[in-house]
Order: sequence, then structure tokens, then C-alpha cells
Amino acid sequence: MSETKYLLPKQRNKSKGSEIWYGGIVKNDETKWISLNTTDKDVAMDWFAKMQASRYAPPPPKEEQAARLKLSEAIDTFMSDVDKVRRRAPKTVSNYQKHFNSFRKWCGLNGIVDISNINTQLCSKYAREEMGNLAGNSAKARIILFRSFFRWVSNNYDIAMRNPFNIISLPKSKPEPRKFWTVEECEKIIEAANSDECKCWFALMAFAGLRREEARLLKMENIERCKISLIGKGGKAATIPISTKLKEHLNIYLNIRGDEPGYLFPTLAKLSPSIERYIRAAATKAGVSNADTAHYHRFRHSFASNLLRLGRNIKAVQMLMRHENVTLTLNTYGHLLPSDLEKEVEL
Repeated sequence: MSETKYLLPKQRNKSKGSEIWYGGIVKNDETKWISLNTTDKDVAMDWFAKMQASRYAPPPPKEEQAARLKLSEAIDTFMSDVDKVRRRAPKTVSNYQKHFNSFRKWCGLNGIVDISNINTQLCSKYAREEMGNLAGNSAKARIILFRSFFRWVSNNYDIAMRNPFNIISLPKSKPEPRKFWTVEECEKIIEAANSDECKCWFALMAFAGLRREEARLLKMENIERCKISLIGKGGKAATIPISTKLKEHLNIYLNIRGDEPGYLFPTLAKLSPSIERYIRAAATKAGVSNADTAHYHRFRHSFASNLLRLGRNIKAVQMLMRHENVTLTLNTYGHLLPSDLEKEVEL
């Protein structure tokens, strides 16, 4: 086995705006770059000096390395990496932080401080107590996050440890049918909106299936005669046809707004995207079903649900919803497909 060597720190992804320093570790003729979680060159060089000195001192056993590592320290370093190096979206970072705060608090109540004290049995107990009531997808996402964290700990700190979340699983829960509004209910909510901008915004979600932010941040250049062009979830380009019903709402709004370039909704584009009061107020005023739990994404669910209730082709619905595959569309909205088997069996 070859000797472990260290390379001078350097900044990576500087062209993308990241000024984090990385240190190089050469082991068995393979180079691994690790985040030093600092933008200070002096701190990075200090790391290099310490690593060089450590080459001439006997390393502590890996069990001792794990024992020295505090859970809180590892979480904070991981979150810094997620935020500043991987540059995840602010909402994603916020959700990760919330999940780790829950795990950190639970471990503290159970007397767990060091990474070395965390094992599969403990994590299984955490999953039962803290994730048992979560929806299937939510629980799965949290387990994947924790697996990623402990894998990162093992690699980043060069600690030999078994990932305690690798064999953790929760029973699959049957998803509840998505709540949706009928076309008539969507029209009532649109009419009850408190401004012309909100009315057209609601219509884009209800009759084109756009996500809240996709619709709120549309620009005039995205609207063409018969289609909407945008960059959607995951940075994927999409083109959505404009239906007759949506065209009516767009024409009414554009006659008021005018054709000046910029955001389609100049006022809405400046507001906080987390504000839910507009949709709840409109749904309550319209007197529609499930008004007390109204949220913007229900317009998107309504778009897909109403298409399927009208007998539209499931593949076409998948493409309009921009789902990765038709299975996702079927699993989410399959209960709305026509169920008359006597008709379906005929060739």
C-alpha cells in the first residue's frame, strides 16, 4: 500500500461562483479532493501544513477518529457543503436543516453525542418513533438524506464505519387519492381572485398544469401565440400548448396589462413565493370543496385529474404534466381512469 500524500489546496468551481477551498489526498495512486469548508486561503494552507506534519506521526486508529467526531460538527460541515459547494436550492437546504435538527435533538435526548455511538439499532428506533407517521415518499426521502449524510461522513473523514441507515426501511403506505377541484370549481376560484394578475396566474396553473413558481415567474417572451415555453423543474426545457379556455383568460389579462416586456406578472413576481393567503382567500370566497386546505399545487393536480376524467390519453397527460415516465402519472392519478371494463375489453 502506497503512502498517503497531500496536495496543495485549491479552489474548485470558481467559475460558478464557489470560493470554497479543497484539499487533495492521494492514496493508492488515487486522488480525492475534499471540501475544507472555508473561503480563507490561510486556513486552507494551515490544513495542508497539518496534513503534511501528520505524515510523520502515527495516525490514530479509525475507531478513535470516529470517537472524536461530534454529530453536531459533522452535520454542520455537511450542511455547509450542501449549501456552499453543492449549491442546493434554498428551500432544499432549509428542509435538510429541519430534518437534521430533528435527528440531532432526538439523539441528544437519547444521550448520543459522538458519531461512533450511532448504530443501526439506534437509527431503526429513530425511524419508528419519528418517521412512522410520515407519508411514504416523505419517509423515503428522509432516509435517503441520512444515508447520504453517513456515506459523506465516512468518505470525508476517512472513517471506516457501516452506514447505519443502509438497512432501515419503512412499510409502504398506500397513497391517498389527490384532492382536486373540478373545472367549474377552478373557474369559481379564478373569478374570486383579488386581482387581474391573480386570476391569470391561477388560470395558468389550473388549465396548463404549471407549477406555482413556473407560472409566477413567467416572462412575456415565454408566451407565444399557441404555446408556453419555459425552463421547468430540474432545469428541463418544456413547451406547453395553450388551450382555448386558457387563451380566454390570457387575452383578458393581456388586454389590461399591455405588451411591455418583462415579467408576465410584474406585481406577483416581487412577492414572497411562500404566501398562501391568496389561494385560500379565493377558495373560501368561491365556496369550493377543501377550501380550508387549499394550496397552489392543487391546481396542477386538478389539471391532470380533469383531463383523465374526460378520458384523455394517459400518455398525453404524462407529457403535459412533464412527469419522467407514465408510471408516475398512473400511480398518482390512475384511480381517475375510466373503469368500465366491459368497454375496455372490446377490440
